[in-house]
Amino acid sequence: MKFGYLSISINFARQIPMLNPTTGEIALFHALLDLKNIDMNFPSTTGKKKTWADGFDPTSATLQLYSGLSANGIVKAREKLKALGFIDFKSRGRRKSTIYKLLDLGSDKSAFNSSDNSVDISSDNSSDNSVTLIKTKQDKTNTNNTSEKSQATPHEQKKKFSADSVEYRLAMYLFSKIKQNNPQHKDLTESQEQKWADHIRLMIERDNRSPQQIKNMIDWSQADSFWRQNILSTAKLRKQYDTMAPKANSEWQTQQPRKRVYE
Repeated sequence: MKFGYLSISINFARQIPMLNPTTGEIALFHALLDLKNIDMNFPSTTGKKKTWADGFDPTSATLQLYSGLSANGIVKAREKLKALGFIDFKSRGRRKSTIYKLLDLGSDKSAFNSSDNSVDISSDNSSDNSVTLIKTKQDKTNTNNTSEKSQATPHEQKKKFSADSVEYRLAMYLFSKIKQNNPQHKDLTESQEQKWADHIRLMIERDNRSPQQIKNMIDWSQADSFWRQNILSTAKLRKQYDTMAPKANSEWQTQQPRKRVYE
């Protein structure tokens, strides 16, 4: 499906049951979607044709009007939407409006590599309400990527993940897949569940994996005859992610339907 209003709306709706965004986050996303749709009807100051991949800069007052959120509510909601992989944005201080960009998970070239799904805004040129997004792969040290033990600080280790948090839900999603493959697999204790969720947090915050990419890798690893015998925890999932990604991406790409030449 072509990247645009419809595809973005559908992909967002599909992620709601898994990622469980709050009503405020949903309101902000739809406000941004509607404002981007309006922005598409106005010509660019440079004369270039606008695309849905371009950035745009609605004012805070406009966002508050469309979303029903306060200024602080918008700040909190956009941070979560960015962490979930739905949007990207660049704050430009109090005198200039923040530049937003809507992301479409369904259009990613890679379903598993953060280098193809994570974005950093590196241009402050907003003369045509657009922003250059450069895809980068985050630098990761061997100790962060290969250690099976959580690298969280003592304060972070005390953090409790609620049952509706994306970290906990993804951790339990992996466990449910493991149980499907082996019904005799030992159940997790509450402490183990928290540790599993914390490794998911590290994947999101430190390894720059989006929740959708993590879910994709869980599905793939637990369907693969070799890796489902080895990926029996979120710690293993994190450690072996980069090793599995090339094969997972290769298989994923071959499964994508070819586009018709006239689309």
